[in-house]
Amino acid sequence: MTKTNKLTTAATMVALASALPALAGPEPIVEAAPPASNGDWCNSLKTFGKFHSDKEAAFIQDLKFFGRLQWQSAYVDADDFSGTGVSNDFHELRRLRIGTQVQFLNNFKLKINANLEDGGPNDTSFGYNSLDEAKLSYSLGDILGLEDVALTYGRHKFTFSEEAHQSSKKIKTIERSNISNYYYGSLRPTGVTVSGTKNGIAGTLGVFSTDGHPELAQWGEGLAYYANLQFAAVGGDVNVDFVYNDASATNVDIFSNFEWATSVAYTTEIGSWEVMANALYGKRKNAPKDAVYGFVLMPSTYIIEDRLEFVSRYQYAGSAGDNLRLTSRYARRAGGNLATNNGSSNHTLYAGLNYYLCGNNSKIQVGGEYEMMDRDAGGDASAATLWAAYRMYF
Repeated sequence: MTKTNKLTTAATMVALASALPALAGPEPIVEAAPPASNGDWCNSLKTFGKFHSDKEAAFIQDLKFFGRLQWQSAYVDADDFSGTGVSNDFHELRRLRIGTQVQFLNNFKLKINANLEDGGPNDTSFGYNSLDEAKLSYSLGDILGLEDVALTYGRHKFTFSEEAHQSSKKIKTIERSNISNYYYGSLRPTGVTVSGTKNGIAGTLGVFSTDGHPELAQWGEGLAYYANLQFAAVGGDVNVDFVYNDASATNVDIFSNFEWATSVAYTTEIGSWEVMANALYGKRKNAPKDAVYGFVLMPSTYIIEDRLEFVSRYQYAGSAGDNLRLTSRYARRAGGNLATNNGSSNHTLYAGLNYYLCGNNSKIQVGGEYEMMDRDAGGDASAATLWAAYRMYF
């Protein structure tokens, strides 16, 4: 599909969702517009995308528009696997997205948003790149002893690992950890999920196509089967993911990093600290079918309540062979042979500050990470990365 045709496809889908209020029938009941913000830009940022809301309306109950803009800059000073010193700086329009969500006929919800960042590191150009999510949900309510059951079809975010379950709008670190990205990979598979709750336990089951089409994928390739459980235990919250990939060697496979994988995360509060711990383990899809595993520990606390937050993260990733790569943003891109050589043992240590101008709707982030990678084949590499970022969404 040409870029022009892709843009036309996305524009048509977004326009269709945006046009749904016209189908609401004559004289729908519409709530009065909210009072003027009187210069309260923070309140405006949180509310101006809410176009229509009326739970009593017969056709369109809710319509909103949303978007996010994320910019960041970084400097890397590294020693590559040959011991050569390399350094580089990066500037990036990290994410630029716009979309719409509409709830209609009470039980249906349609969400569509598009990626408009079309450059990458040191290329801040923008334009249509792909759909981020495009999915239709139907709420079945309480059924078969379960509560809040919903069926969803379309292009999903692949939420594997605790960091992936957190939207990029709300993650505490500027980038997710290397082991999280190994399995998560920012994938947007097409598939069907069913979710519900029972006795305080929330669960999701899903089947996804392994085709990697930038809009809605086809079903002629392999399948990936996904399960998630979330529940409270031992004074905190537990989040468990499992995925199995049955794609063959001849299939297109966006899940090609693994045959199966699992993630178990625990989040709790200890005094004034929020602490997240996440263990991940899986088997590679391709020969040799080595194990890839890791652990993430992320404590954070407010220095100034609701305004200035300190966050740190330790991550370890290991493999039975040289199957790991350095962090994509930006150690792997710094130069030398950092992009071409893999390793078997990866340690990273991150520390940063988040300054909340308007909660997660508008914040400034600064951070630094030190990373080391050892190789079974010999040699090691290290990199220090300094970041500055701005995150905004409405």
